[in-house]
Amino acid sequence: MLIDNKKKFRSQIPATMAEYLEKYIGEGEFNAVTGYFTVEFLARMYNRMNSPEQFKMIMGNLVNDESRLEDYTIDLLQGDLNVKTVLRNSADSQRAIKFLKQDKVMLKTIDKNFCHAKMYLYNDKDTRNSFYSVGSSNMTEAGMGVRESGNIELNELQQSEDNDFDKALEWFELHWEKIAKDTIRKDEKLIDFKAHVIELISQLYKKYTPEEVYHKILFELFKQDIIDFEDDTESQQNLDHLRKTKLWEILYPFQRKGALSLIKMLQRYNGAILADAVGLGKTWQALAVMKYFEMKGYQVLLLCPKKLSENWEKYRDVGDSLFKQDRLRYLVRYHTDLQYNETEEYRAQHPSEDHRTRFDSDRYKDNPLSYFQHNPKMLVVIDESHNLRNDKSSRYQFLVENILRMNEDVKVLQLSATPINNELKDIRNQFKLMVKGENDGFLDTPLAIRNLENEFRTAERAHTRWKEIEDGTLSQLVQQLPDSFTQLTDKLIVARTRKLILDYIDSDLEFPDKEKPVNVFKNPQGFGELTDLIRY
Repeated sequence: MLIDNKKKFRSQIPATMAEYLEKYIGEGEFNAVTGYFTVEFLARMYNRMNSPEQFKMIMGNLVNDESRLEDYTIDLLQGDLNVKTVLRNSADSQRAIKFLKQDKVMLKTIDKNFCHAKMYLYNDKDTRNSFYSVGSSNMTEAGMGVRESGNIELNELQQSEDNDFDKALEWFELHWEKIAKDTIRKDEKLIDFKAHVIELISQLYKKYTPEEVYHKILFELFKQDIIDFEDDTESQQNLDHLRKTKLWEILYPFQRKGALSLIKMLQRYNGAILADAVGLGKTWQALAVMKYFEMKGYQVLLLCPKKLSENWEKYRDVGDSLFKQDRLRYLVRYHTDLQYNETEEYRAQHPSEDHRTRFDSDRYKDNPLSYFQHNPKMLVVIDESHNLRNDKSSRYQFLVENILRMNEDVKVLQLSATPINNELKDIRNQFKLMVKGENDGFLDTPLAIRNLENEFRTAERAHTRWKEIEDGTLSQLVQQLPDSFTQLTDKLIVARTRKLILDYIDSDLEFPDKEKPVNVFKNPQGFGELTDLIRY
């Protein structure tokens, strides 16, 4: 019988060497000669071919230059293999060692000559069940047909009735007794070959602490975000320029990490929400992100409540800005500018008129609404973004229809210490701004969310069930939320508290203590005239 490890045109007949050996090897003696072996196939033998009462295996010289052993070591932390593969390989190595440590398994080697022969001979107590095979297959997963490969294998298999069976057994016994050795020379000393092989396999997989494995798992979960960013030469060049700015120099390490996370989110998903607690420097982190995208050629629009406009205007490339040398060239508009001058009813009654918007007022004559339309690249930054949590409001729709959808490449960065005010759909609508208000806008992204509104309805139901649990914990809520929902929030939100920063990012950082408010009571009669209290 010929076995070539191909499964075509075979029925009820083992098509590969591995299948044949696993099916017909019993409790007799198994003899093997191979030039190479893999740890994975030895592990397979332990699981599926461990019934013989004795194994005799002759193997070729495995590692001529053991100083290169480190080159062969599979490194979980540095290697390209993923966690699942490495853990499986590590388990295989342990099973292979268990197989070899059995007293019934004997190993020898031919250390002075290359062992090119491949023979597998099973000698059963009932000679009718004995067989042997000679051919091309090494004791590897590819050679035995366990794993598909481009190798062309051919093995001839004969039963014990064949006249050559006794000759094959005689050939093996001759090489086992006269040529193969159970010791090898290492460092001018003779050592046991089987013990040597076991030692080599035990060194193939480095051991790591639980903390190191945890970090590796984190890397595997988020490596694509890292790789995509680091492989982009232009992004790295702009990042190098950003690190040279005064703005970057003045940021705390946790703020730099926040800015980098936001940049990666914007690069990959076109949107991000910075939801750090009050007092952690959301403004300066946002300025760093804005500067980065300015260097990439993006037009930057900053939307904020009117009362906060001065907080943003003072950092622009005008006047005596703290970051004047960094030339932050963004434009500031108010949330209240996101509307037409006329009412919706009037516009409906006069459709042919040219309806002006707050963006087209005289104070913005140099940069009217048209300036923020049809740009090749645009970054929209929304401070206090929770004010735009209602997707039915006129301001929300104005932003979507007249700015976001009027530009091709738009990225949206939102800032809010309280992105959720009353219900989960508050933040849903802020997510929708990242995809120009489209409910299926994340479908073609790595998040692959088909229906954002359905996603949040499911999460809202889980949240409602959780609220009914007496003394429900946060972990219980997370367990009830859909995985796709938690992935969405993980990928698009940076949210940190002072405690989190001190516990996990920078334990040496010192935040100022908040003093308790002092209540001052005064008699209204002592206030003076009402006009004195009015500030212009």
